[in-house]
Formats: sequence, structure tokens, C-alpha cells
Amino acid sequence: MTLPTTEDRDPQSIGLSTKPDEEVLSIILQRQLEALEATRDAIPQICRAAACLHMAAASGGKIGYAGAGSAGLTALTDCLELPGTFGFSPDRMCILYAGGAENLLSLAGVHEDDTQAGLKDFGESGLGAGDVLIAVSASGTTRYTLGAVQAANRAGTVTVGIANNADTPLMREVTHAILLKTPPEIIAGSTRLGAASAQKAALNMMSTLVALKLGHAVRGHMVNLVADNDKLRQRAQRILQDLTDCSPQDALDALTEADGRLKVAVLMLLKDLDADAAEDALTRNDGNLRSFL
Repeated sequence: MTLPTTEDRDPQSIGLSTKPDEEVLSIILQRQLEALEATRDAIPQICRAAACLHMAAASGGKIGYAGAGSAGLTALTDCLELPGTFGFSPDRMCILYAGGAENLLSLAGVHEDDTQAGLKDFGESGLGAGDVLIAVSASGTTRYTLGAVQAANRAGTVTVGIANNADTPLMREVTHAILLKTPPEIIAGSTRLGAASAQKAALNMMSTLVALKLGHAVRGHMVNLVADNDKLRQRAQRILQDLTDCSPQDALDALTEADGRLKVAVLMLLKDLDADAAEDALTRNDGNLRSFL
């Protein structure tokens, strides 16, 4: 019987439990590394998807994610992390997860098979023309995710699909298909392992490329963060000192006056502006700090 790659059995899994613990872990790690390496072949596809994501983000569009099970959790992580890391506005982000928030603790698999729920959740998401939906499914056949994609296509939303099996419905139905040719899992079908690692890497690559283009990441720093806790305030202070060569106290004072908005504080120090004038200057440059450095 020919199985999809994500369901096939890795030959190295035979007798795995009889091997020394360190050898078992080495094999598991090697398979993870091979899965990550498979992402390299998808770089052109990731670039094309990132261009659409950049266009939507720059024009005020929304970014949505759809998924179920472990693939949905990978998508959820990306959705939740982008506001804190790169300053993406939370009200322009949404996640469509099979079974909803209440399914995050139980991860009941039955919700994955509900195409109508995917259609319904997209309809309630607020996504439409000019927005982007990123759909993640290791198998490429998850019916909930396909339902969301079908609804998105009808609404004029750009769709990006990430899957680990070729020639699957998801890869055929999305605007931009990202195929991650990961090897079989060391535990057959356990796509939270190599497949999920490759999915996370692809999502990281895509969002970081967009952040660079938007000027949210400059000279290796996440300059669009809002310093709202001790760790981030200390990080913002270090970034300010690095970008403006100011003293620690000047960095702290600027951050306080800017209400923790790092880009505003940078311009205040670089151009000797007050917070309102710095905010205006940023707005005129689409929030991109790079041209001022």
C-alpha cells in the first residue's frame, strides 16, 4: 500500500527501542535536521508567499491562519508571536482553529473532519479581499482547513498553503503553495515532529522577511516592539543605545516619554524631536525607521 509521506514508516524506527538512549535521541534529532533541510527547497515558494503577505501588511490588510491539530498549533504560535516580536497589530491578526479555543486543551480530532466548520469560521473571521489566509496542514487533506481555504478563495482573500505531502487538495486550491518535502516521521504519522519543525521554520522565514521589508527589524533588532514588561524594557534600552549611541539614562528617559514605543524613542534621540513629532515623522515614512538611520 502506497502511503503519503507523512503516514509512511521510517525504516530506522524498526528496533528503535532496543538502541541506547543517546543513539535514539541522535536518530530523532537527525530526522528533525533533515526535515528542516527540506525547507530549503521551498525558499522560492516562501518568497512568493511573503511578497503577498508584505503587500497585505503594508496596505492595512489582515493576516489569518487556519489549521487543525498540531499543524493548527504551529499556525497559532506564529499568529500569537508576531504582535510581540514585530509589532503586527493584534486586531489585524486572527486564527481559525478546528474546534475553537475550547479544543486547545483536548485537541479532539473529530473537528478536523468538519468542512462546514471551516467555511463557517472563515465567514465569521472578518477576512476578505486584500487580506491573506495562511493554511497549514501536514497531510494537505484536512477538511476543516480546506473548508476555510475554499471560503477564502470565494471571498477574494489571498491563500497560502503549507503542507508536507505533494499533489494534495490544499496544494492545488491555494493561491501560493509551499511544499515541505519532509521525510517520514520516526514515529509514523506523528507530524508534530519533523513536519511541524519544517512548518515552523517556513512560517518564521516568511514573517521575518516581511518584517525586514516593513522596517520592523533593523540592524538585527526588533525595533517595532512595545516595551511593556521588564525584559522588553531592558531589551529596548539596549537597542536604543546601539542605534543612537546614547547613554543608558537617555535611553530610559526617551522610552518613558514614548510610552515604550521603541521606534518613536529612536527618532526622538536621533532627531531631537518630542514624541508627537517623532510619531508624525514615522507615519510619513509608513512606520519604516530604516531611512532615518
